[in-house]
Formats: sequence, structure tokens, C-alpha cells
Amino acid sequence: MTPLKHVLFYTGAQSRTGGTERACADTANLLVASGDYRVEVISEYGPAESPYPLHRDIKHESLHPDRTHLGALRGILLFARLLWMVLRKRPDVVIVVESIGFLPFLLPSYLCRRTRFVCWEHFNATSDLGIARRDTARRLAARRADRIVVLSHEDREYWERLHPASRERLSVVPNLNPLEYMLGQRQASPAMALDVPRVTPHVAVAVGRLDPQKGFDLLLDAWASIPVDTRKNWVLRIVGEGSCRASLQAQAEALGIAAEVQMPGQSNDICQEYVAADLFVLSSRFEGFGLVLVEALSCGVPCVSFECPAGPREIIKHGVNGYLVKNGDVASLTHQLDEVMADNALLDKLRANVDYGLERFSKRTVEASWCTVLQGLESSALLHVI
Repeated sequence: MTPLKHVLFYTGAQSRTGGTERACADTANLLVASGDYRVEVISEYGPAESPYPLHRDIKHESLHPDRTHLGALRGILLFARLLWMVLRKRPDVVIVVESIGFLPFLLPSYLCRRTRFVCWEHFNATSDLGIARRDTARRLAARRADRIVVLSHEDREYWERLHPASRERLSVVPNLNPLEYMLGQRQASPAMALDVPRVTPHVAVAVGRLDPQKGFDLLLDAWASIPVDTRKNWVLRIVGEGSCRASLQAQAEALGIAAEVQMPGQSNDICQEYVAADLFVLSSRFEGFGLVLVEALSCGVPCVSFECPAGPREIIKHGVNGYLVKNGDVASLTHQLDEVMADNALLDKLRANVDYGLERFSKRTVEASWCTVLQGLESSALLHVI
């Protein structure tokens, strides 16, 4: 019997609740379920727990289970610890979740030539999120990684422009749709999916952390500028929690729209939030991918989104399953929301086309893409380019 290929995912803290952690869990589960891979997940810090269930055959451990971050000394020692980990475990492939995590794999990438190293980008190459060493890690990955996996063709273009050495190492694999089962339920009962009772007020929903990246301040400005005759039949529901809650609530008060804006906090049943909505809005300044758009569409909800880097333009087909507006252009967002919210026939037309392109994010398609990446790493001709 051929031994299973050993794949080790290395991530910051799998115990966090975020899109990166969910994508890590989904992909690890997908590889184990294929029957071709033995999978481990190693967290750099935090408890060896995952809010997104891991397959029972996946071993999960943490290097620093009692810490929420690493100090300078532990950060330096991490380089040696990761080298020892790779030498001891001898995985066939290490998948580094988030490009910033590739920095401490410099020594293993030189010394552990039996192991292949994959850098899995979860943001986009134009954003360092205020951490300068993220771009340092990307430059390292561009030369030392055996493969760099990005979430969109748009981000592939950014990598090619900003890190030319990566050009021959790039693969595009979008995130797996975690709500594919909702799409399946709707497609199994199309009449039921189209016959969704719509009550007044209608609901426009936005989902994400309450922080500057998600642009909810821009969304509130746009909402306040929608004509009152349109807004009177709608409420805006911003689902999520974060450091900007107080400032967003104060902004809604100052704009005179507090009665129309609901901020219920983080949801334990995000599907219900989508299903109860008539329209989804993404107002982010930037994204790694914008998986919330895929989730909303899977639940039958059309979208209006900023055309931010990177991802939305590969999920939304303008005028088919939603609309894209110029990134950060509040006036354009106002106009597009007004147009859709004021026209029930247009909203129904978009809703009828929400399934457009969702096959690209299905388990079948994403699994095939990851298998292609991993099988390509087995080529004896694959060499590091220094």
C-alpha cells in the first residue's frame, strides 16, 4: 500500500474565529477526506482548539498554547524550533497559512530539501495590514517557496507585478464555499427558493469585523444619502463585533439613521442572517477574497459590493447576480443601493441569478485544484530558484 502523503498546515492561531482559520479547517478536512493525505495542523500560539471542526484524523497541536502572541525572544527562537519540527516530523509538504508565516521558514526551506513548502496567501499582495515584515515574508516566499497559492486571479497579477520572482510559482485556488449545502438545498427545491416571503421592512445585511478594513463607516455614509422614500422600507443590519462599534453607533446617531441601523453583534447562526436578508452589501476597503459574498449568494441573496482588491470582481458578475461599484466611492454606492432597493423587479431579477459562477467555489472544484497543486510538487524536476 502506498503511504499517505504527509501535509502539515502551519498557522498563526487556529483557535481564532476568522475567514483564514475557517479556510484552513475546510481545506485540511477536504484533503483528509480524499483519502490520499495524512494531515496535521500546527498553531504558532494559542490553544490547540478550532472553532471550525477538524476531521477526527487531523492532529492539531500548538507550539505556545498559553500565549496570545510571541515576544521578541520567542520570535527568534521560533526559527530554530520550526527547523527542528520539520526535521523531526519530515512532512512531504508544509502549507504556511498566511504569507507572513513564511518568514521563519527560511532555514527549513534551505536545509530540508525533501520537504516542499507552500505559501498560502490569505490577504492580497497590495496590503501589508500595517506589518512591514509581511512584505519581507512575501519577497522571501517569492524566491524560496515551491508554490504560492493565492485566492484570486486578480491577486496573482499583484504578485507578478510586485514580486516578479514568484511568476512561475503561482497557483490560484479560491476558498471553499462553506455554505455549499445551502446552495444545494435551494437548487433541490427551486420553487421554494424563489417563493421566499418578503416582508417590510426589507433587510440589507453586511457581515464582518467592526474595524476600518470593512468600511462600515463608508456604508453608513452611503446609507444616509439614500433618499428617504427608498430607505423607509428598509433596515440596514451590520452583523459582527469589533473595536469600531462605539464609533459606528455614534456615526449612525450623527447621521440621523440610528433607527434604521441594527448592530446585533456576532452571530451564532450566520445562515439565518443571510436567509432573512433581501440584499447583501460589502463595503470593504480591501479583502483577501470576500468569502461573505459567496456565502450570501449561496443563501439566495444578491449583492452590491465595492470593487475592492481583491476578490469581488471574480465573484460578482455586474448586473447579473449583483453590482460592483468603484472602490471607496460612497456616491456610487449610494446610487447603486438606491437603484436596487427602490425596484422590486430588479431585485427579483438579481435574485434569480444568484447561482451564477458558484461552481468555482464548490468542494469538487476546490479539491481538484488543491490536488493539482500538491501533485505538481512531486515532480523531480522541481527546483528552488535562488
